[in-house]
Amino acid sequence: MDSLTQAVVGAVVGELILGKKIGWRGAAWGVFFGTLPDLDVIVLPFLDPATGIRWHRGISHSILVMILASFLLARFLASFYKRENVTPREMGWMVFWAWSTHVLVDCFTTYGTQIFEPFSNYRAEMNVLFIVDPLFTMPLLLGMILALRIDPENWRKRCKIVWCSVAVSCIYLCFAFTMKMIVIQKITNDIRSDIPDGKLVVAAPTAFNTILWRAVIETPDGYYLRYWSPFDKTESNYEYFPKHRELASEYEGEDELEALKWFSRGYWVARKGADGKVVIIDMRFPEIRDPDNGQSQPIFQWHLSRDERGEVLAPMLRPKGLNYPASFFLVWERMCGNQNEWDKLREF
Repeated sequence: MDSLTQAVVGAVVGELILGKKIGWRGAAWGVFFGTLPDLDVIVLPFLDPATGIRWHRGISHSILVMILASFLLARFLASFYKRENVTPREMGWMVFWAWSTHVLVDCFTTYGTQIFEPFSNYRAEMNVLFIVDPLFTMPLLLGMILALRIDPENWRKRCKIVWCSVAVSCIYLCFAFTMKMIVIQKITNDIRSDIPDGKLVVAAPTAFNTILWRAVIETPDGYYLRYWSPFDKTESNYEYFPKHRELASEYEGEDELEALKWFSRGYWVARKGADGKVVIIDMRFPEIRDPDNGQSQPIFQWHLSRDERGEVLAPMLRPKGLNYPASFFLVWERMCGNQNEWDKLREF
């Protein structure tokens, strides 16, 4: 998820494990180790696109690494706080839980996290939270702000506030899981009659909420998208996207395309871009729907081409010139059940 969420989750862990002995410094250590796994992005500019795709949320997010780090760093970090009687056991648990909660929260999203590296490159994903979800983050952030304003000697009160904030976020997370089960049941029942050869492959929430959900249904030749909200007044429409994978045939066997296939879990389509390049689109991720130009633009898209030496170039390009505030307002309207403006937009 976003860096703020990861920092706040780490701060909560640091406060609960070390706050009683070292005050705000416990939360600071939690922020550090709760953010540390995402520092793998530092090396991305030095990696080729295929390696970069495999690297982010890779080994730095593995269970093995977090366990080894907890054991290797525990005694060293505890030595800084001998006067406060911080034990290696406490410091080791802080490292483990700050690191592991970061990875767990990442697994709630769609991106995928390689928790079993180096033994497997399988990417765990639960698709229950968007990468930024204020309703999950804000209770934790507010709880930490209130707790850190209280004197460390009154740690019981600090601890109670933090645990209350954790409970609120966990309740919201349970709501997200419940919504996903409802969506899966609803979409699965509908496609039995609407798309007999279709299979539901992804069901995930849209931006900043867990009310409006996006379902991806795969058929042999393409994908159907369907958005659903409990506030829908009528049955929502299906949008069809042919795969057109033949457009990428000249890149078959190239490491860059194979990496994109792996990253997308096989749920991808190909298009010809305005510049003539082959565009690979990961269908798991939502598109930006801009009412100004009347078109939707995929967020995760890679433009394949070859340089003068024949080497494959595969930069990920974000849509430009879009009216993001209007797009987010459109999501809000669709969440509330207004389908008219949403359905008018052209498909990518």
